[in-house]
Amino acid sequence: MATPKNDKTPVDENVDDSAAYEMSQRGSQIDDPLEAIKAMRLGQLSVCRLKTEHEMQAMVSKATSTKTVRHNAKTDD
Repeated sequence: MATPKNDKTPVDENVDDSAAYEMSQRGSQIDDPLEAIKAMRLGQLSVCRLKTEHEMQAMVSKATSTKTVRHNAKTDD
C-alpha cells in the first residue's frame, strides 16, 4: 500500500484560534438555535478582541510618541 509521506497538515502557531474555529465551521449547517447564538457571539467576540487589540496598539504608540516629545523638549534646554 502506498501512504503519503506527510499525513499531517502543517500548523502555523501564529494563527488565531477564532479564525481556525470559523474555518472549521464554514461547511457545517447549524440546526440548533443555541449553537447558532454561540457562533454569532463567538464572531462578535473575535471582532471585539481585534478592535481592542488595535486600540491598545494605538495607545502604546501614542504613549511612546508622547515620551519622545517630552524627552526632546527636556534635551532642548
